Amino acid sequence: MTPSYTFDVDIFRKRIENTGKALPGIPLVYSIKANPFLIPYIPEDIAHIEVCSPGELAICKELDVAPEKIIYSGVLKEAADVGEAISYGAGILTAESLLHLKLIKEAAEKAEKTVKVFLRLSSGNQFGMSLEDLKTALAEASCCSHIDVIGLHYYSGTAKSLKAIEKDIATLNETIENLREKSGFKCGVLEYGPGLAAESFAPTDAECEQKDMELLASVSPLLNDLGSQVNLSLEMGRFFAAPCGIYETTVKDLKTTDEVNYAIVNGGTHHLKYYGPNTAMKTPLAEQDAKDTDKTKDYAICGALCTTADVITRNISLKELKIGDTLRFKRVGAYSVTEGSVLFLSRQMPAIYIRSTAAGTELIRKPFDSHRLNIPGIYLRFSP
Repeated sequence: MTPSYTFDVDIFRKRIENTGKALPGIPLVYSIKANPFLIPYIPEDIAHIEVCSPGELAICKELDVAPEKIIYSGVLKEAADVGEAISYGAGILTAESLLHLKLIKEAAEKAEKTVKVFLRLSSGNQFGMSLEDLKTALAEASCCSHIDVIGLHYYSGTAKSLKAIEKDIATLNETIENLREKSGFKCGVLEYGPGLAAESFAPTDAECEQKDMELLASVSPLLNDLGSQVNLSLEMGRFFAAPCGIYETTVKDLKTTDEVNYAIVNGGTHHLKYYGPNTAMKTPLAEQDAKDTDKTKDYAICGALCTTADVITRNISLKELKIGDTLRFKRVGAYSVTEGSVLFLSRQMPAIYIRSTAAGTELIRKPFDSHRLNIPGIYLRFSP
């Protein structure tokens, strides 16, 4: 059925395996915001999973994720959220502000637990703390027996160049040395998100994979060197999950306007998200049903929403389409399933399948009628 996502567990695990081979001895962390539907299939050798909201923590509890594997992060933490994470036994909590540290302190004292904490260093945005706030946080934490500051957390963005990662490492080394000199802080663990991009627009799947592996190979010496100096762990989401996803949608209408061939599909940009701006101007990696013709046409692929922005791609060459044909967009395993504006126009949310060589293909979520969530008063009348 379409629209739908299919996530290939074998591809997901292979990407993590290849990353581990390139970065031997460095613990890997999976950020579940990239794709929470992969949680049950995370390899055992993933050291931790990063959770960034109360909702994501609730998902982990529902799936019986081992609490000690959870790093509870996120820019917004309230007292109840922190208390819930500590009550569940989350292995590590991040403090992105002095308020976070205060909330962790109070909740830890109330629970009579000692909580391991990362202090997050800001990269010049709303996330994390300034160097001066880090020093204040260390001073405050030293007076609390229920807080154990075990290290730092740092992430400065996605799709960074080799030069940008070199800059990150220089910043981290300088910060660690400054905190050691000024505050006597020894960084036990450095959790770093290198922000590796994942290719989606190369002409073939093999070329996309080659570009990803070339990127990994180019940054591995830097990261391995950093890992030889500090107790490093690496947090990734997009790089792990992106290659494992396929989005399927069906052509429902065809028309030509001002010499542009439009294919209208029963999905669109509320389901299909690629990283970066102006993705409609790029050509995504797509497959179509087998055809008994070699005749091709250029198409603009547009979705079902009432907005001119709902364009998957403005120009892709395909064998001539007919209504009812299926299009498959590949390497969309990260963010696409959760980042789309799925409530716009109250369209149906896609089905989700999990695929593996061992178990075949399994439906894990039926299509979901999102209109119910947009009915005034629905929350008051029905339990969510």
